[in-house]
Amino acid sequence: MFFIIVNIVLCAVMVATSFSIDRHGRVSNNNNSLVNIILVLASLFALMACDVALCLWGPKQLSLLLGRFTYVVMGWFCVSVCNYMMVFPNYNKSRLLSFTRWVFYLLAVYIIFFAPGGFKNIGITPVGAFYIESDYIFKTGTFSSLFRLRWLDLYKIFYVFVIPGFTMLMILVRSENAKNKLTRQDLVMNASGIICMWALQLFINYSETFQFMAPALYVAGFMPLVLMLIHTSRNEEIWDAKTAVRGIMRFVLRYLIPSAVCGFAFYIIWRTVKNNTLLEYGLYFAVVFMVFALWIFLRKTFHNKDFLRDNRYAANFENEITSIDFDKEPVEITNRVFEIFKKNVDTTSMRILLDSGNGYLDTIYASDNEKISVSVDSMTFDTLLNLHHQIVFREYAERNTTVSGIRASLLELLDKTNSDAFILLNEGRQILGLILLGKKASGNVYSEYDYTTFNKFYSNLFVIGYYVKNIMNEAVVGTVNREIRMSGQIITSIQENMDLIKNPKIDVGYIMVPAHNIGGEFVDMIRLTDTRHIFIIGALSGKGIAASMNMVILKSIIRTFLAETTDFKLLVEKVNSFIRESLPKGTFFSGTFGLLDFNTDTLYYINCGSPALFLYTRAYNNVIEIQGEGRILGFAKDIGHLVKVKKVKLAQGDIVMACTDGIIETRSLRGEVYGKSRAQSGLMENSGYPASKMAQFSYDSLVEFTSKELEDDITVLILKYLGGK
Repeated sequence: MFFIIVNIVLCAVMVATSFSIDRHGRVSNNNNSLVNIILVLASLFALMACDVALCLWGPKQLSLLLGRFTYVVMGWFCVSVCNYMMVFPNYNKSRLLSFTRWVFYLLAVYIIFFAPGGFKNIGITPVGAFYIESDYIFKTGTFSSLFRLRWLDLYKIFYVFVIPGFTMLMILVRSENAKNKLTRQDLVMNASGIICMWALQLFINYSETFQFMAPALYVAGFMPLVLMLIHTSRNEEIWDAKTAVRGIMRFVLRYLIPSAVCGFAFYIIWRTVKNNTLLEYGLYFAVVFMVFALWIFLRKTFHNKDFLRDNRYAANFENEITSIDFDKEPVEITNRVFEIFKKNVDTTSMRILLDSGNGYLDTIYASDNEKISVSVDSMTFDTLLNLHHQIVFREYAERNTTVSGIRASLLELLDKTNSDAFILLNEGRQILGLILLGKKASGNVYSEYDYTTFNKFYSNLFVIGYYVKNIMNEAVVGTVNREIRMSGQIITSIQENMDLIKNPKIDVGYIMVPAHNIGGEFVDMIRLTDTRHIFIIGALSGKGIAASMNMVILKSIIRTFLAETTDFKLLVEKVNSFIRESLPKGTFFSGTFGLLDFNTDTLYYINCGSPALFLYTRAYNNVIEIQGEGRILGFAKDIGHLVKVKKVKLAQGDIVMACTDGIIETRSLRGEVYGKSRAQSGLMENSGYPASKMAQFSYDSLVEFTSKELEDDITVLILKYLGGK
């Protein structure tokens, strides 16, 4: 019963592993092949569990048939694994390999099903020994005395040792000729997986001398090889001596020692109380539970030890990249950025290239002082934008099939710039620039962990690019105060990149006036199609340069989300998660997200804590509030059930006015609040003017009312619906 349970548990583990790889694996040809291999191994565990069960309680003929089928699948599994390793890591199809694979498949079927006495019987003896009976290949004649080998022994030798052994020699030869260090390392690790498989298979065979049911766990001998294949399929890091020692120690402490303790406990319990099955199983499962509980308890301790810690730098990278002081001199800032990459990522050099406006990306900063220019190849960068893959490593360019059409140009770019990675800075479809990263000092490659970290902090890198583009040009900036400089360059640049709504059905105007030269309020318009536009108006918490930086980041990330999100409400949910998880703690957004559909003359909107959203209807010559109850973004973790999409049917002459709290809550010298009623009256009085004039008049009215310097940012958006076709 115990061996049935063990096989079922291992089957479940393999199935769960296959789902994990299928869900989180990289986009490449190896995913399906590797998942299929893991599922076949899971099937072998399930079949072996059924074999043991049928030997105990089922009909003899059925157990024999299932046993034969199990061993045929085992042979197919060995051949498939070796075929996978032969084509790893490029996975190029070979007719010779395909033909050879099918020959070995058919040979396995012949030996097990048709060879005389090849797989004669399977069962469990009265003393509890699991056995498989097979006849000698040569029963009589000259060869019978010279070649004393059974069919099943030949089957195991050929499929478990000979074919994998030949495969190991072939991949070791390939590793010697491989130019790529990572490929060479992965090939050697796959070869070591075969050796580990042999070691465990031999141990299971030896265990039969004192545990007669050991052959029921024969399939478990393939697990070291499969685990190694899983590791190399996801590995993007070259192991140096220090990393290797850490990895081995983590494996020993986390897995080998607990497994050894459980195995030793099973041996002691089995020898001591083997006559009491219930007590034997009870004691063993109690030991396993205690070992597992202790493993969970000590895992965190092991993780925090320096000699066991992974090369994980994301937390420190975040602290340093988000604490850059933009008040310092430009050269100090860019040098600081390079120091952060050098310290955490181990990069040897860095270049920042920006669009010069003449079809080239020119070097603005180079750690080695070597300046180069790169042509803006629309096909190359457009393909990356279509894939939403702004971060490119050399390994990705060499291996991934999704960029096969632009592989040559990507590798040419990396070779020309002596780089191993680059980060494409873009706002929508507009290319802002590149951050080029040189090879790692350790000789390692940029890994999946690097990609995840860069992707997580892409918005911070985007801000650095904007800073370099708009601030480092001192001929334009002059000697103005740095905060004003940030506002005048960055905010203006951001606003100029809006997709202003150009449709004969509508007139749009807006005004945005920061109270102290810089702020976190903004208006954005994004074209989806000729007849559909999104607009956002709102304010991020905070003042000054911090709020401005957050505004730049948020505007960029909204466009990034739109590239992969077609659901209007889901867009807002993603923005909420981004503000909560990626912007500085305590940041929140209040405003309105709107979607204009000119085909149906409909405005869809989501109120995210907007203080005022008014609709003037010419038919009734009246102004009403339509914002309703709204939720500020950045507080709640899951905001999906808290926000609602509302809609308004627009008719000719209708006017929508959205504004921030600077309009509504500003007080005069006498302490009076401007309030919603004055904003509504101004909307009605100025309804005959163009939208831009209406926005300006709203601001002028506020200035006249306060008779003092404004203390809050002012943002007003006017949408005047003209109707027509």
